[in-house]
Amino acid sequence: MTDLIVTPDDVAVRLGYPTPLSDAVRQRVETAIVDAQDALESHLGRPLTPAEYTELGVHPDSSGSGWVLKHTPVRLVLSATLDPNPGPASLRESSYTVKYLGGIDARTDPDTAPLRLWLRATACAHPLLSDAPARQRRVASASVEGQSVTYDTGTDAPALLAPPALATVDRWRVRGRRAYQAPVRPAPPGLMVPGIPGTGGL
Repeated sequence: MTDLIVTPDDVAVRLGYPTPLSDAVRQRVETAIVDAQDALESHLGRPLTPAEYTELGVHPDSSGSGWVLKHTPVRLVLSATLDPNPGPASLRESSYTVKYLGGIDARTDPDTAPLRLWLRATACAHPLLSDAPARQRRVASASVEGQSVTYDTGTDAPALLAPPALATVDRWRVRGRRAYQAPVRPAPPGLMVPGIPGTGGL
């Protein structure tokens, strides 16, 4: 089972489910959270909790007291082993194989509270939880013996149930996951000037 960043109770209380949760409801809430986490990790291009990484050919930083590593923030350096370098002594440059824990901690880090908000709100909107009390329309009136029911169409759903846009968490997105290529615009006939970039000239 995937480690949950937010707990089923975090989501259930916002949906108005009675507690303690039944096993069936808890399982559906957990599935909704896992689906939300999978979508968020895919968008960010990174795990939501620190992971173990091994990097080869790492050099110390300019101060000599740390390492230049890819997966930040670095939580803990587990080991650093000097790489073999068979080249001439005059050309040798010390590099290391570094094993470390790195990455964001969306479960506990106060700075990642927007990620937890996105997860809770998105899980609350999951189709599996459409029967939640907080997602039901309120009854405005009912006829004798319940033969007809009128719902209050003017009642808005709680704001928290509307998932925020994914753009609200782009701060944690791995750089380089978006690629931009300028559109190719052919030069109009007669404007091909030799030696001028962008005009089709050589």
